Amino acid sequence: MNWKHVWIVFKKEVKDIARDKRTLITNLLVPVILMPLLFTILGGGMEKMENDINENVTVALAPESNTQKIRDMVRQEIFVDYPKIKLVKSAEDPKEAIRKNDVRFVLNIQADYEDRLKEGAPFSITVLYDQSDTKSAGSYAILAKAIDAFSRRIVLKRLTEKDIDPQILEPIRIVQNNTADEKTSNLMLMMILPMLVATLIAVGGIPAATDLVAGEKERGTFEPLLTTQAGRMSILIGKYLTVTLFSLVSVIAQMIGILIGIMMNPSFFTMGEAGGNLRFFIPPTALAFLILITITLGMVFSAIQLAISTYARSFKEAQTYLSFLVFIAIVPGYATMMLQPGDLKLYMFSVPLLNAIASLKMILGGVINYTYLGIALGTSAVYVILSLIFAASLFNREKYLFRS
Repeated sequence: MNWKHVWIVFKKEVKDIARDKRTLITNLLVPVILMPLLFTILGGGMEKMENDINENVTVALAPESNTQKIRDMVRQEIFVDYPKIKLVKSAEDPKEAIRKNDVRFVLNIQADYEDRLKEGAPFSITVLYDQSDTKSAGSYAILAKAIDAFSRRIVLKRLTEKDIDPQILEPIRIVQNNTADEKTSNLMLMMILPMLVATLIAVGGIPAATDLVAGEKERGTFEPLLTTQAGRMSILIGKYLTVTLFSLVSVIAQMIGILIGIMMNPSFFTMGEAGGNLRFFIPPTALAFLILITITLGMVFSAIQLAISTYARSFKEAQTYLSFLVFIAIVPGYATMMLQPGDLKLYMFSVPLLNAIASLKMILGGVINYTYLGIALGTSAVYVILSLIFAASLFNREKYLFRS
């Protein structure tokens, strides 16, 4: 292999890609515009749903409970400290009203509640709602809290009348102490970003890899290249570096778009919470590990993409084969989506692709183990070598390079 020839091939391929304005716009400019737009739409939708859950807690009374006395009791006793809960007109057909979304909850209060209160006996409040509806399920917590507060006031009143200290009902008080570092990331960021980065790396180099071998074979420009002074390994490495560069630049463009999207509308990563803050800090050493692991992952995918493009007979065939890489990248991302940094096992940092996802998840979670990161980087370097050997084995064989 001649590094001078590698450099010549590399420069040639980079210039060819740079001339293709459609590819540059699609892979570099569009993500910077599309990602912020996507996060704005998704984040806005989540924020709107969160607001709807908290603000639109509509309650009606069942026909048998729709008396002025009960309505006054509900307003003045149950909902007194919860102004966001709205008592609307009675629902003649409770199930139909809930189905049509005219009301979110229907209350059926036991008719003799007053007598039971005087007797010190319990009475029932039946809550009808659609548990399959996400908004109703979220709003139920607010309604249940209001009813529970009303129940506690009744208990407090009864104990006071009997000259009993109400604290007798609370022998234990739970004191919450959150140990989470304010610098650690948001849960949604830790769940989604690793899978997103892995997927972007997997697809980033596909346009270049498809065009540099399968595309050239289809255009008839590949055979003349093999007749030049550059050896096959020099040609392969030149093309490989081009695909790797294009892949990493494409990922950087996507990440810039994601960062702009997060800054414009962080609601997507804060569970729809308006004004929610994303707080995370990556130590410089961990950041260096993360960058190197990401680069090596891009190099592995670039070699695999070139190998597949070498095997393919045509441009379309290469696109078909390479599209499966997206699913390969998504599977480990989904498999580890719900895992917390403390759940990550040692073997995960030695499995191809999974090691990069686990490393990013661990770093974003603020639980950094440099031994694990070292294992991830070391195994990634080994996979780079193995993937290059695989690509070279196909590139140097005529039966794969020129399949009929």
